[in-house]
Amino acid sequence: MRHPWVNTALLVLVPLTLVAGLGALLTGDPTRAWVVGLHGIGGYAIVALLGHKAVVVLRAYRRRRLFSLKGLAFLALTLLLLALLGTGFAWSYAGPVWLGRISLMVVHGLLGVALAGLLLWHVAARRFVLRLPPARDRRAFLRLMVAGLAGWGAWWLAGPVKGALALSGATRRFTGSYETGSYTGRFPATSWLFDTPPDLDPATWRLVVDGLVARPLALGYDEVVALADRTQAVVLDCTGGWYSAQVWSGVSLARLLDLAGVRPEARSIRIESATGYARYLALSEAAEALLATHVAGEPLDRAHGSPARLVVPGRRGFAWVKWVTRVHLSARPAWLQSPLPLQ
Repeated sequence: MRHPWVNTALLVLVPLTLVAGLGALLTGDPTRAWVVGLHGIGGYAIVALLGHKAVVVLRAYRRRRLFSLKGLAFLALTLLLLALLGTGFAWSYAGPVWLGRISLMVVHGLLGVALAGLLLWHVAARRFVLRLPPARDRRAFLRLMVAGLAGWGAWWLAGPVKGALALSGATRRFTGSYETGSYTGRFPATSWLFDTPPDLDPATWRLVVDGLVARPLALGYDEVVALADRTQAVVLDCTGGWYSAQVWSGVSLARLLDLAGVRPEARSIRIESATGYARYLALSEAAEALLATHVAGEPLDRAHGSPARLVVPGRRGFAWVKWVTRVHLSARPAWLQSPLPLQ
């Protein structure tokens, strides 16, 4: 086999880039921007290897190996990888591209999921390559390092190049999201998967604070508004590829917990929506989290989470639970949940 070291290099770089991509999807905290950078470096490093991989593919094609079941699966894997790289670079350079109601960023993520599954099969089917000395010798390691350095160099130059050419990609947030409607109160209303906006009447709505608390609470809308103790500008960064900085007003989660009295065995806070959607926060996040009833000086509308929604600085949009009806103190650790919501 010619260039077996390419398979080893890609076996390292592709999973690493996919994992970094998942990390980029999860983080909205600027202190973790390095995860997003690692995703970009991996993408450029993979591109640096495509020429060598093309030689391997062409040789297999000439031997008609691509027309077997394994060959067709390998061809699908190759096309998925190219599509994944193409959508990622298009979003990075050309700006926010939408295919109907779905952003190219979402398409990129879905392609990543498909690629991960097919990659596992490919590694199992072609594992004999890794036993070849040229696939794992010192030269293979050095070539992997060169590809990594090439990826880092291309990633480092990408920012200045986008700026010099005045490309839309130069204005992206570190997460890859593009700004929309900041400080206007007008920004996209999205829900996770099938989380449909309910029509809640503030006059009958109740916020329950219970679980591992000393004094369970059941507060009406006017009571929650009366408890408001914070107005702050926070960036909502959606995994769909947009972000919006808005001024939010409401009651801090810490104040609600103080009123209820947190019992010593409590380890996390479960924020529940009227739809059944829920996310856990660590107790340490209560100081920064806000249960917002207003945005840009106006009450939240139905699509944006009325009567109240969670606002969590440094978290992506799927953690900002809308239509909140319950704050539940739990002994369960906050990390013991799916990184991405499953409902």
